[in-house]
Amino acid sequence: MTSTIQTTNTLQAALRRINETPEFQRAVAELNGGARVVSISGLVAGSARALALAALQRETGKRFAIVTQSNRDLEPWEGDLRFWYCALAGKNNCENEVLLLPSSESDPYAGSSPHPDTLERRALTLWRLARHSQDFVLLTARALARRTVTPDEISRAGALLTRNASQSPEDLLAGLVAAGYVREDPVGAVGEFSMRGGILDVWSPGQQRPVRIEFFGDEIDSIRGFDPETQLSTSQLSEIEIVPMREVVVRSENFNEWAAAARHRWSDDRYARALRDRTVFADEGESFAGWEWLLPIVRPRSGSVFDYLKDAVIVIDEPSSVETYLGEGYQTLADRFAETDAADDIAVTPEELYLAPEELRAKLDSKQRIELRVLGRAAAELDQAVALDAEAPKVQLGRARSMRKPLFLFPVAGQVPEVDWKTQSARKYHGRLANLAADLLDARDNGATTLFVMPSLGVGERVAEILAEYEINAQLSLTEETSSVAEPSTPAQTIVTVGRLSSGFEMTGARLSTHVEGDLFDEAAAQALERRRVAPDGRPQTADGRKKKKSKTAAFLSDFRDLKAGDFVVHVDHGIGRFGGLQTLDLGTRSSEFMLLFYAEDSKLYVPVERLDLVQRYSSAEGHQPTLDRLGGLGWQKTKAKAKRAMRDMADELLRLYAERKLVGGYAFAADTPWQREFEDGFEYVLTPDQETAIEDVKQ
Repeated sequence: MTSTIQTTNTLQAALRRINETPEFQRAVAELNGGARVVSISGLVAGSARALALAALQRETGKRFAIVTQSNRDLEPWEGDLRFWYCALAGKNNCENEVLLLPSSESDPYAGSSPHPDTLERRALTLWRLARHSQDFVLLTARALARRTVTPDEISRAGALLTRNASQSPEDLLAGLVAAGYVREDPVGAVGEFSMRGGILDVWSPGQQRPVRIEFFGDEIDSIRGFDPETQLSTSQLSEIEIVPMREVVVRSENFNEWAAAARHRWSDDRYARALRDRTVFADEGESFAGWEWLLPIVRPRSGSVFDYLKDAVIVIDEPSSVETYLGEGYQTLADRFAETDAADDIAVTPEELYLAPEELRAKLDSKQRIELRVLGRAAAELDQAVALDAEAPKVQLGRARSMRKPLFLFPVAGQVPEVDWKTQSARKYHGRLANLAADLLDARDNGATTLFVMPSLGVGERVAEILAEYEINAQLSLTEETSSVAEPSTPAQTIVTVGRLSSGFEMTGARLSTHVEGDLFDEAAAQALERRRVAPDGRPQTADGRKKKKSKTAAFLSDFRDLKAGDFVVHVDHGIGRFGGLQTLDLGTRSSEFMLLFYAEDSKLYVPVERLDLVQRYSSAEGHQPTLDRLGGLGWQKTKAKAKRAMRDMADELLRLYAERKLVGGYAFAADTPWQREFEDGFEYVLTPDQETAIEDVKQ
């Protein structure tokens, strides 16, 4: 291979060209000059937007809060931002540099709680925003509008434990339960804790491993990280942050308080049944499905994400789309509240859960803002004029149709500095590498730099080898933290590096072109180029270093396709039901697909397709017919409690078994050698996930 290996300084030198462009300099001048709104147009690719913002943040030193339309937009933004942030800073790990604040995206009036993963991610982000300074935070439009706890409340929800400090174990345990932690022995996942004598094991969100805290009376004697599989200590720590698992801390007495307040608020007889379904749990100090959306009657949400962003610059990704999405969301909330109340079910008003449009507009106007509009403000003015014309009352199918009013969160009227940052999408070559080589030669003649961002080192090396066959010397830039290495005087013209970007692009002003794997090859060829990577412990890894595992979603969908109407299923919150097929329901402004489940007494439960991960096929002995659970009943809760006790007993037995195995001597084979890894990388076929798991198990 004729390519040479350089450090990230090579990549940094290439990216520094952006700082010299007129559009970058004008954007920096407007931001530093205090412009309230700066409009940036022309950034057609998501990865180009991320690069522009990462460069602006590094130059200005400001914090950026990027608002996307919905949760599905967060992942590509996160990957792009982390790559460019690391590349510009010369770092090899930016895991905690970009925070994500998702919205629950679920219906507050469906009677179900938000997904635990969403609650955990929101709590972790709010905690870090309240206690630390972050350069980037990504959030959705609904997360921006949602009411939440104040920074002081989220700070009190967790704890900062320091060695030799005074801390009551009893108070700490009570706080863990109130913050959403679950007692499990042994601790095996985030959000679990166990207490044995004066030793507390706890796994906090944001931590790679659980910690073991030893108490001497009310004093913390030691804090150690440990391996949950071997239970052996791995590190000594001077302090540890215990982050809440949810943003709202709630204790048993809070549910008792809620039950009393709910009876007073919904005293009308028509709410009696819906109220009884909740208070039967709340009176006992226990939670119930959907309590997060009903608790504001006793614990009002007095804060919003704006309290955490402080002096951050708000970046709106396509303001027209965000405003339309929020407008539809507000309308849907109002319609669903009216439907829920008409059905004699209890619910709090949308204003108790989300900022009113007027409040949201005022808070946005108080912040410095960047608006990313691909087509610029002129096109936005035309869209707004069309939208205003469409707001006139119309008649459809013989009845008046009420149209929602525009929010005017991001008006286009008035003089606002606009920066035209010209980019275009990268060309797709579909395996025609001779054409790619010709374009690279033209770029070299024009003094332009071409960057190839490949998903793994194996693919990057192969691309460099292919380019060498066309007499193009590509420098392989590894992501290493280097501060003492001298920077190249001029940037390389063809660079291959390892990373994940959502798309390629060309930034003409900076004479920079970026290509990802999909720009060069078709999907089949791209898979063939993927090399199997091995972690230091010998386990297969993905290109970004995470250990490969079979997708839970893929496994569920495979099982879901085999379901037929009448089959038994299990909902994690409501128990055993009968599958009734998929149905599309008209929710007013839009239609959504739901999974219909039948329960005892002919009760029906509609599960949104977004929450299908809460449902799985029922499996039992051959021919066994289960009894349907009753919605809101205690039977399923008792069944889960009995299963937990049985699992705990089985875990104790397994622990004894593994302890006995540890006492038996064995032979430890040597770790994989470079020769062996080279031999494995030469395998010409792509391993299936099961094959990789088998290889990993044998090596372990």
